Amino acid sequence: MLKNYDVSVNGILDLINNHFEKYLNYENLKSFLVKNNVNIINNNFVLSLSSIIFNKVMLDVKFIASLDPSQNSENLVLQTKTKGLIATMCYRTATIFYYENFIEDKELRQKLAREFMEQVAVDTGVDIHPQARIDEMFFIDHAKNIVIGATTLIGKRCNLFNDVVLGSKNVKSSQNIKRHPTILNDVTICAGARVLGDITIGNNVFICPQAVVTDNIPDNTTVSIVNQLQLTKRINTLPSQKLTIFGVVPKFKNCIKILGEGFYNPTVLIKLKNEKTINYQITFWDKNKIIVKFKNKALTSKDLVGIKLIVLSNADKVIVLNSFGLNKTLLSLCD
Repeated sequence: MLKNYDVSVNGILDLINNHFEKYLNYENLKSFLVKNNVNIINNNFVLSLSSIIFNKVMLDVKFIASLDPSQNSENLVLQTKTKGLIATMCYRTATIFYYENFIEDKELRQKLAREFMEQVAVDTGVDIHPQARIDEMFFIDHAKNIVIGATTLIGKRCNLFNDVVLGSKNVKSSQNIKRHPTILNDVTICAGARVLGDITIGNNVFICPQAVVTDNIPDNTTVSIVNQLQLTKRINTLPSQKLTIFGVVPKFKNCIKILGEGFYNPTVLIKLKNEKTINYQITFWDKNKIIVKFKNKALTSKDLVGIKLIVLSNADKVIVLNSFGLNKTLLSLCD
């Protein structure tokens, strides 16, 4: 339960005592503190380590206060104690135990860190693998259904919203290779976005809601969606027949161009929820595009709510939903 988490030095001390203290090697912990020139508080090594972790959390707190109008002071961030902040604090605690030899048995310490973060995921809805590397000043806003995979690297001043997945494209790949993205500095990833595979997201990148990113993104870029596509395919025996749609764009005032590949003698169906019909015909097609011309003059904008465009070709079926290009063209025909 969230009430069991306290964002403070003592709160972190309790986490360590409850989950890791039983297995601690105090000599190794002391060596770490001395090596890092840490002032040992009252000869209490665990309290001193808790203070180090809390200092890192306070950098996150300051960053949150600078971004979130609803939590615009450090005290308010600490009082609000959101799920995102709790998950970040727990991650910063777990990851130091994952990597440092405070517990000599490597397999044991990594197992304990993973089990701890599994419980945090249940309590907060934020699933961060303790192996992931997250730099200072990190903010998860509206934390829910967040996944950050094991080999993810995240730079400074990054901000994630709800339902973001930083994942792998292939769950069967070797554990010894990097499978998850590298996020550089000053990156914002909005709700519902998926960033998948060993790719690099450059500095100062903004990824819009629901985007699916599987390729490198250069610095100073905004990633957005023009068309939302939902694909429903039947099984194909010939790979060359695979039907793919890239998007739907307006062409002239009363035509659309459907862009893709694998078209052969295609059929286009346009369905409205209110059972109205649209008068249209395919005027041209080749393997990469289809031109559809409309003749209707009696549509209203309400008729276009929930419209579906369905393309059939080579025993494949693709359904296009919420197409900006289709809606824009049909709106031009509305009364």
